[in-house]
Amino acid sequence: MRVIILVLMLAMLSGPAMSQSLRCGSSERFGTNVIRTGDAERRVLEAKPDRTVRLEYREGGAAGFRHEFHRPSETVYVYVQGGVVTRICRIRG
Repeated sequence: MRVIILVLMLAMLSGPAMSQSLRCGSSERFGTNVIRTGDAERRVLEAKPDRTVRLEYREGGAAGFRHEFHRPSETVYVYVQGGVVTRICRIRG
């Protein structure tokens, strides 16, 4: 009985943490442009990101860029490394 109560309490507490979900895919639409993994960074810059963050290794060397696109219910992160789109993720929250 105690185990069941403990499991239910953990499920209730994990609800708010799960409301901010991360989903990564291989493509995303920005207006009339579609950006896919493997595309050049130029296509991302043409979509006019709201924010660009330089990613670094622990030693301080450049690891790539994260371009952020803010939407009313989500934020889209486009990761670029070596001038090529490597990952596209959405965070809802």
